[in-house]
Amino acid sequence: MLLFLLLAVLPLLLGIIYALLYSLGITGLVSDGFTLKYWQQAFTDIELWYSMGYTFYIALATITLTIAGALLLTIYLKEPLQQGFAGFSIYVPLAFPAIVVAFLIFQLASQSGFFARIIYQLGWISSTAQFPELVNDTYGIGIIAAHTFMALPFFTLYFINLYDQENINQLAKVGQTLGASSAQQHRRIVVPILLRRAFPTLTLYTIFVMGSYEIPLIVGRQSPQMISVLVIRKLRKFNLSDIPEAYISALLFITLIIIGLTLIFKNRNFSYDLDQ
Repeated sequence: MLLFLLLAVLPLLLGIIYALLYSLGITGLVSDGFTLKYWQQAFTDIELWYSMGYTFYIALATITLTIAGALLLTIYLKEPLQQGFAGFSIYVPLAFPAIVVAFLIFQLASQSGFFARIIYQLGWISSTAQFPELVNDTYGIGIIAAHTFMALPFFTLYFINLYDQENINQLAKVGQTLGASSAQQHRRIVVPILLRRAFPTLTLYTIFVMGSYEIPLIVGRQSPQMISVLVIRKLRKFNLSDIPEAYISALLFITLIIIGLTLIFKNRNFSYDLDQ
């Protein structure tokens, strides 16, 4: 525990303290004594709040699509995915780093990419510029697609493992004996158990998506930007007054995440332990 605190918790805590001191003008390149002007500027910066909302939207859309896809694959294709070529193929996306996935999505789905050129050659569009904007787009379709591509195989395998561990097949048969239809077995037994057991992991992955950097940097727009890209951009700008705002943006994001986790996990109904 002491080693964990020294190697993981302490550096994070020191980084937060440094960011707070920098944002208050106590330390850093623009240090001129205690001041709240940077906090006032940050709270009135509409770009920051757009970025926060956009980040939460991307994360929720990604985890929703991932959960839906993983549940469908687990329920209807569980046996094929545990053997043969399909069982091997589902592991392949797990080997791709985030930056590789981002470039892959860009090369496939951009207006000059593979899909646009194929559709153009088929004569469905008169120029590749008519292909829908799927990367660097307002709705973050490219970002969501990249994260879903990475998360779907992982959570499918995770749900399949939970399915076997919790003997869900036997529980479903009990429900069938009591008169439950196939749809009722899925809705009242299979899905609730899987989601309840996977809830902590799903929550942590949602936070991971919120803090991702490479994917939104490559396939995202300049405005709005996800919070990680916004913070790094402000840190690297030549305007030194933007650096305190970058730290403030990061601190606000961390605060919102901590508040959200506290509100979610203080309710024992979300415990991953089915015995409670």
